[in-house]
Amino acid sequence: MQVQEIMSSPAITIGPEMRIQEVARIMRENQISGVPVVDADGVLLGAVTECSLIARNAPLKQPRYLAVLSAYIPLVIDEYYEYKEQLRQAMATNAGELMDTEVRTVEPTTTVEEALELMLNPENSSLPVIENDRVVGVVTRTDLV
Repeated sequence: MQVQEIMSSPAITIGPEMRIQEVARIMRENQISGVPVVDADGVLLGAVTECSLIARNAPLKQPRYLAVLSAYIPLVIDEYYEYKEQLRQAMATNAGELMDTEVRTVEPTTTVEEALELMLNPENSSLPVIENDRVVGVVTRTDLV
């Protein structure tokens, strides 16, 4: 069985300029956990997920610094990069600023078994289905069940 047989199509998509509040409303009304962000031609740019929206409103966890003269040096560089990502999400006002740009995708001819394997990763709650560089559908965990 192939993904095209179970995918939700047409996909609910949004543009990068859509305000965060509108994105949340669309996701709530359609009871979806993520939405692909596409350009005017339907080409995938990224995705906004429930996790992105939750992280945007979560309290910031500041990294620990070492003060040397008038400079602050992060003690753990990973904490600094995590804080930088938290700030990016907290300051986002539209989908283009909040979206994750690294999105796993599948093609209509991808087997359901391959999609199942990708869905084992908790970060992949939905997979945009791409054909000719355009989003033609979405496969969710519910579709696979």
